[in-house]
Amino acid sequence: TQSTGTRELLLELLQQDDMSLDSFSGALGREFVTPGCYRHVVHHPSLLEIQQLRYQDDQEKLTATQVDTTLRKQFSPSNQGEKLALVLRFNLPKSCYATMLLREIMRKNDV
Repeated sequence: TQSTGTRELLLELLQQDDMSLDSFSGALGREFVTPGCYRHVVHHPSLLEIQQLRYQDDQEKLTATQVDTTLRKQFSPSNQGEKLALVLRFNLPKSCYATMLLREIMRKNDV
């Protein structure tokens, strides 16, 4: 698995400094020892949907709210007007941040 590769890399880096994972066990006391796991550096969103909508008023509702969805209210945006909105729908696993995905989508390439 990928996490096994991460562990091996970490062990190799520690060994270069004559250290091991045991170097950290109990050195700071139990109050500083926390459980953890390896995380993937990059995640790709699943169920990614992109939709362009036209609208006129900045206060216009463009998507169904969580309450609408819970109450199964039907919602259909007008999709009319001079302004253009981009609606993104996606799923990310736990510990992933939607703001990071949006930052990557909106980032301008410096040429």
